[in-house]
Amino acid sequence: MTDRPIAPAIDSPRALAGRRVVVMGLGLHGGGLGVAQFLRRHGASLVVTDLRDASQLAPSLERLGSQGVRYVLGRHDLQDFRDAEIVVRNPAVPLDAPALAVAREAGARIEMELTMFLRWCAATRIVAVTGTRGKTTTAAALHAMVRAGGQPTRLAGNMGVSALTQLDDIQPDEVVVLEMSSWQTEGLAGTGVRTSGAVVTNLLPDHLNRYDSMEAYAGAKAELLRAQQAGDWAVLPAGPGWGDWFASRARGRVVRVPPDARPPGWSDAVLRGAHNRSNLAAAALAARQLGVSEAAVRRAVASFAGVAQRQEFLGTIGSVRVFNDTTATIPDATLAALDTIPGPWVLIAGGSDKRLDFSGLSQRLRSDGQVRGVVLLPGAGTDRLSVQLGSLAPAAVDSMDAAVAAALDMAQPGDALLLSPACASFGLFAHEFDRGAQFIAAAEARGLTPPTRSEG
Repeated sequence: MTDRPIAPAIDSPRALAGRRVVVMGLGLHGGGLGVAQFLRRHGASLVVTDLRDASQLAPSLERLGSQGVRYVLGRHDLQDFRDAEIVVRNPAVPLDAPALAVAREAGARIEMELTMFLRWCAATRIVAVTGTRGKTTTAAALHAMVRAGGQPTRLAGNMGVSALTQLDDIQPDEVVVLEMSSWQTEGLAGTGVRTSGAVVTNLLPDHLNRYDSMEAYAGAKAELLRAQQAGDWAVLPAGPGWGDWFASRARGRVVRVPPDARPPGWSDAVLRGAHNRSNLAAAALAARQLGVSEAAVRRAVASFAGVAQRQEFLGTIGSVRVFNDTTATIPDATLAALDTIPGPWVLIAGGSDKRLDFSGLSQRLRSDGQVRGVVLLPGAGTDRLSVQLGSLAPAAVDSMDAAVAAALDMAQPGDALLLSPACASFGLFAHEFDRGAQFIAAAEARGLTPPTRSEG
């Protein structure tokens, strides 16, 4: 039984003044920081709590400062959750976290950054992009297409760009493009908020350390479609399997992306690879729903250069080509990199475990004659992958600097040194972008020469 009625949703940021709000999970990606800054600016009585300690959260703490906020770090104090009117959970916090159960029982309203944003945003056209792979590329490409069509647009969401920090400046005629992870879409259930447009890029095995099954994982993403209304629309993959599964749960108009779809301008595109063709095709169909002309889509596709840290060509060390694909946190993503980037390759892979199947990747690495060598970073995922590599005899290292050194020892002139881990980054790195940053630093320390304009 609750001690007090569930707090109603507040209809304006102005109503945050004086409210007892707990931010659960400050994090290091920028979202939690943006939430806390927004809440403080609007007068909330603010508690920020995180299981990580002050040393681990130092960059975020330095930017937020101590004025107008009370910190509880290295633990959660359940009394804070009993006293809260609103708890804003970081998407990484599971829905069944004990502290959230305490807050619900006490009548607190559970929110996320994006549920508050969607409730208060003035824009009438908001498109959310989700899926296992390609979310960031598809969202960024859609943003570029809308801009090429001459419409005002914003890009935010699960990409280190806080949506709430942009809220006050957004006008009704703008198109807002949001990237949303499954951890964010699952939080839409029961909130009454929605997006007028939705894009699901694909569904591949991922996050099975958080979800009990693929259907549970898909169900978290499907909350985006269930929240829509009859006048809304969704761009979904074509064909049987998960494409049909999502289509059967959509409440708006459905547009399907054929597997071999080529977006306008693809023959002149900077990006390569079947996965990027699919991403841009989905973005192009979404752009057309927003009234963007085919000519504008064509211009955007031809000029869109992709997103950093996704099969990104960093330059050369001697004559060894260096690629940063740190966001490849599942085996399918690493396989896509091997299909797209010309070999031979020396691969840096491994890390923490998400209960994913490495058999396809390990078979490719064992049998492909262009695999010059494999260097494995530490982690439980590495422990499983290493066993499957058999006679390939990967080199095991304990730091990114050592990984780059070992990879360069294996590489021959013209080879590709590829960071594409197929695993999550937790343990050795703060997050996947820290992993990428350490890779770049290690490469630069060994004489990385950036690409020329024609190479890039």
